[in-house]
Amino acid sequence: MPLSMDKWSVFLPVALPVFWGLVLLLIGVFVPSRKQGSLLFYLSIVGLGCVGAASIKAYIDWPNAEIMGGYLMVDPYALFFHLLLTVATFVTVLNASYYLEREGLVQAEFYALLFFALSGMLLLSSSRDLITLYIALEVVSVAIYVLVGYARNNIRANEGAFKYFLLGSLASALLLYGIAMLYGSVASTRLYALHTYFSTHPLEPLAGMGLMLVLIGMAFKVAAVPFHTWSPDAYEGASMPVTGFMATAVKAAFFALMIRVLGEGFISLKSYWVEVVGVLAILTILGGNILAYTQRNIKRMLAYSSIAHTGYLLTGLTALALHAGNEAIPALLYYLLIYVLSSLGIFTALTWLSSQNEEFVQISDLAGLGKRYPLTALGLSILFFSFIGVPPLGGFFAKYYLFLTAIQAQQTAVVAVAILGSILSIVYYLKVIMTLYMEPTAPHLEAPRVRPIALGAVLGCSGFAVLWAGFAPVNFLNVFPGLVPLLQWLQGTSFL
Repeated sequence: MPLSMDKWSVFLPVALPVFWGLVLLLIGVFVPSRKQGSLLFYLSIVGLGCVGAASIKAYIDWPNAEIMGGYLMVDPYALFFHLLLTVATFVTVLNASYYLEREGLVQAEFYALLFFALSGMLLLSSSRDLITLYIALEVVSVAIYVLVGYARNNIRANEGAFKYFLLGSLASALLLYGIAMLYGSVASTRLYALHTYFSTHPLEPLAGMGLMLVLIGMAFKVAAVPFHTWSPDAYEGASMPVTGFMATAVKAAFFALMIRVLGEGFISLKSYWVEVVGVLAILTILGGNILAYTQRNIKRMLAYSSIAHTGYLLTGLTALALHAGNEAIPALLYYLLIYVLSSLGIFTALTWLSSQNEEFVQISDLAGLGKRYPLTALGLSILFFSFIGVPPLGGFFAKYYLFLTAIQAQQTAVVAVAILGSILSIVYYLKVIMTLYMEPTAPHLEAPRVRPIALGAVLGCSGFAVLWAGFAPVNFLNVFPGLVPLLQWLQGTSFL
């Protein structure tokens, strides 16, 4: 369907962050430095509110509309990710406002990069064309490369950004090469056209090679083992707010891409890729959990923990191919929702505690936090228990629904490994919780000089959300606009 003038509002959620980022850059140039801090912060908050409102309005005005000839889709799936990614970016802005002020870094470019990354992520969740998806992916990737190395005088940040850039560029090249091969075979990059073609034609060698390269490129982006080597260094080198942004918004956006591509474009080829994804899931779960167990650095531990969660989500992707209907998609999105909310709370707490410098990164630095800051320690404990999957927290139900869907799709081997990985994760998550309460107070654990109301509210809301998700999962889903319609819509139909 062509994009008429009365449907420009549908494209507004993607275009608005770009415009807002440019405004922030202009403020950084023309407004005196001493007046920029609060102005940039509050303008960023207002901009994110406008993006969220524009996303909701676009869906209300044009539900399930195809725009730009079907290259973009406004559906409940896109709305869910629009709201989730906007919330994650909002929390990142809260965390970053303190970090930038403390480090004396330029703020305008940082906030602008967040908005540019948000624009690419929103486009990722709405696109139904491989070229559009690739462009959106590169917009996100370039912004994140810069954000990881934003502290130019930090050697670890430079190292992490350089490794991420090199391996990310390689992944992007492989992905683009795969898209070119698919276009050479099918003469289209539209996901619907790919599905239609492969429903009636056998997989040719050229298209098979293209499919393999696309899978490898996406595996790099979500940090699946063995394509994960960039992740720990990037997480460790980046500032705490950027690490949290990568672990939540960026990971969710890349899975929005992966679910859309495999669930819509390549669902006809599921017999070719489902076993590959299953093997990736097993390797990622085992590798992520085992390596997380060996870490003493809290950032690297969370990086490998995030890799393990990638493995659980890949388990859901195998069910997407084999399960009758689309029951796997709601399970995947519910898991992503709980994971993002929990991670936002954890990284907010770590930002709050890193009051003096970024050297607050060892697990031992948390010693005695339960006595010094009992509410913060309680919030962290709830979120880590949710990661473990302790009932009745939201993490338990997220894993339960995801694993149940995979079992119903006869993925028992992958689920068995996932359960084993969850058991192993108990050890390193409990190590953190025990450090909070059972170790003597660390001598450098001083009172943070931050905005306790804003950051404390994020931690409190995250902890309350995972509690509410366990005690009242139906009501919990109802408070997220677009999620319940998404569940109802996807359970009765398909992407196509």
